[in-house]
Amino acid sequence: MLSAHPASDTTPVSPLPPVLFPSIPPHLRTLAFIDLETTGLDASRHEVLEVAILRVDARSLKVLAEYEARVKPTRLADAHPEALAVCGYSDEEWRDALPLQEVLATVTPLLAGTLVAGHNTSFDWGFLTEGYRRTGLALPSVDYHRLDTASLAWPLLATGEVESLSLNALAKRFGLHRPTPHRAMADARCALEVARCLAVRMARGGHMERLLEESGGVS
Repeated sequence: MLSAHPASDTTPVSPLPPVLFPSIPPHLRTLAFIDLETTGLDASRHEVLEVAILRVDARSLKVLAEYEARVKPTRLADAHPEALAVCGYSDEEWRDALPLQEVLATVTPLLAGTLVAGHNTSFDWGFLTEGYRRTGLALPSVDYHRLDTASLAWPLLATGEVESLSLNALAKRFGLHRPTPHRAMADARCALEVARCLAVRMARGGHMERLLEESGGVS
């Protein structure tokens, strides 16, 4: 499903001004928050089961468009049972799932020209890259940087505000409600909400300044 300005299934805790970051250069003004559910952890062996993309204005962190789809697996014999259980896979639930090539063809224009973002982004991007290779489709042109909310939140771990950099720990820290964890769109939206919370905090002189003060500054 492709739509514009979706409602989030997490609860924002900090209101955002209309333009939070007006000085972002033109080539970095669009983010693509991605999340995938997979049949395991190894992109060379396992498959994508679900894809979610949120195309986001980087200056306001407002959603421009979204897409989510379940993907039809072709090698369930290679799937890890725990991975299937975590994402709620069943033949019945996935009966209308789409072929990977069709999903990636739809995803491509949403990714084009963006800075790819998410939580533990390298995992999801690795599976997407492998999916494009397997289907023979051209990888979308995206910025070579990645925006990872786990990395952005590292000072919270360093200062003891959170016990881990998991999405669940960060959602709990910011009071975000997660009704359906380990579903692609729910996790993509949660990562975006975490990014919004971190952005507001940084803009107000947040956790990085505190970390530097407590550690004696930078030498």
